[in-house]
Amino acid sequence: MSEQEAAGLAEAIQEEYTAMNTYQAVINALGDVQPFVRIARSEQQHVNALIRVAQRFGVDVPENAGEVAEIEWSTLTEACQMGVIFEQVDAALYDDLMLNTTNPMLTRVYSNLQRASLEKHLPAFEACNP
Repeated sequence: MSEQEAAGLAEAIQEEYTAMNTYQAVINALGDVQPFVRIARSEQQHVNALIRVAQRFGVDVPENAGEVAEIEWSTLTEACQMGVIFEQVDAALYDDLMLNTTNPMLTRVYSNLQRASLEKHLPAFEACNP
């Protein structure tokens, strides 16, 4: 794995940590609301998948610093709108990362995570209307 690919993998892990932390912050503030409960669990699975790849290739796994998205929200509707933006940003990140990797395992994992963002998480947040 190239240095650029390792840096991209670390960036992806950080992005997934931030998504997971952000969605957990919504749950902490608003209670066990959907789709946040389901998607926060999914984000943990994304983190785990990326960490497995990092460990396989001997890439240092960044710590979860507890960062959350810098998008303000106070209601469930606003939180869902924030989720839409966040999933769009995630999908764009994976586009960029896939352009800069030749590693087939990274490409497969990035593609799977991007598909989850675009086909599952994004529609759930778009449909979220309490």
